[in-house]
Amino acid sequence: MAIWRNYLIFTLVTLICLPMALYSQESNGLSILLENCLRNNPELGAAYHRWKATSAAGIHKTDLADPVVNFRQNIEPVQTRTGEQNQMLTISQMLPFPGKQRTAIRLNQQISEGDKLLYEIKLRDTITEIKKSYAEIWFLSKALEVTEANARIVEFLAKEATANTASVALLSVLRAQSQLAQTANDQINYAELLESEKARLIALTGLQTLEPQWFVTLPEFNIPDSSEDLMELALASRSEISAAENSKKIAKTKLRLAGFDNKPDFVIGYSQNITGDRPDLGNVYLKDEGKDSYGFFVQMNLPIWDNKNRNRIREAREKQREANSLVEAEKIRTRASLVKLWFNMTNRHRMHQLYAQTILPQAQNAADTAQSSFTTDKTKFADYLEAMTTAYAIKVAALRAQADYFVSVSELERWIGKPFELQSEENQK
Repeated sequence: MAIWRNYLIFTLVTLICLPMALYSQESNGLSILLENCLRNNPELGAAYHRWKATSAAGIHKTDLADPVVNFRQNIEPVQTRTGEQNQMLTISQMLPFPGKQRTAIRLNQQISEGDKLLYEIKLRDTITEIKKSYAEIWFLSKALEVTEANARIVEFLAKEATANTASVALLSVLRAQSQLAQTANDQINYAELLESEKARLIALTGLQTLEPQWFVTLPEFNIPDSSEDLMELALASRSEISAAENSKKIAKTKLRLAGFDNKPDFVIGYSQNITGDRPDLGNVYLKDEGKDSYGFFVQMNLPIWDNKNRNRIREAREKQREANSLVEAEKIRTRASLVKLWFNMTNRHRMHQLYAQTILPQAQNAADTAQSSFTTDKTKFADYLEAMTTAYAIKVAALRAQADYFVSVSELERWIGKPFELQSEENQK
């Protein structure tokens, strides 16, 4: 089992972490976060040990019961023609009906498989939460940098407006002061949100501190053109569907096991009566006097209460039908949710591209033009302030769009159970 866990961890890290690490040096931060989570996250550890406990329980719960030794010492020995019956020794072993133990072993293996799938689901969901937290910290860090840069510009403009009241309208001065206050408030909000998100990520990973260089970039992904292949992949590899299929197997095995409850269990054993001395009868000799009597015996229970047995099987059959329905329900849920996740991801991808390729460059060009005009003509203060304020808002919105896109990809990866390929640096450029 330890080998399997190491293999599982290695596979997940390879599929999810290492491609990002190969993309750039900064992406190693995400690998470090995931690696520490695998080692230190207590909820993940609890899920793992629950799986291991179930695996161990399958052995002791399905093995044969211990033999029973019964020793009896008669207080008042019974006198027989061969001597006093002082003591009796019995050794017995319970044996289940043929096939019952094998079915119980199969059931416990399936239950262990279910706990393994729950562990994999917990591991996958925890990785997704770390990636989402990583994206949020990246956004808040970048937004804080943009806000601080904008605050310096607005502060400069506010001083310029205050010093040149003759060429700048009072309304523009008030607006500059208002923008300065708003920027200061944004800085406080982003800083507090950043600390809150860092605390959440520290709780997930078990790290004491987070290095700023871990959150420099967000990877870009190669997205499939259609969701059809993803739908097929999700139906084949989604852990929740596998868990539902395993529950279906468990219900089938329990139905078979319920049928064995209508069959008798057996007890086989050996019994020996220990004979003492007989009374003194003179020179009379009795055949076999003083010898112990011994023999073998077989016991069995009689499952004669048909009503109880019928309802036990009926309950197991209904549980099997429930499990069959849950498999179909999980597949329907997967299809419906995948369509929604695909739409969210593609929509956020479009927004990210729109900001990166069109809106942000245009806003930056407008801000540069306004700055040039303000440099030569101080009366253009209002236009420059408006352009800088707009550019600042668009920069933050562009960062938000990129982070939201990364989160959508992470959610879709979680749903299909596989990571997307990363773009090369040339494609991103």
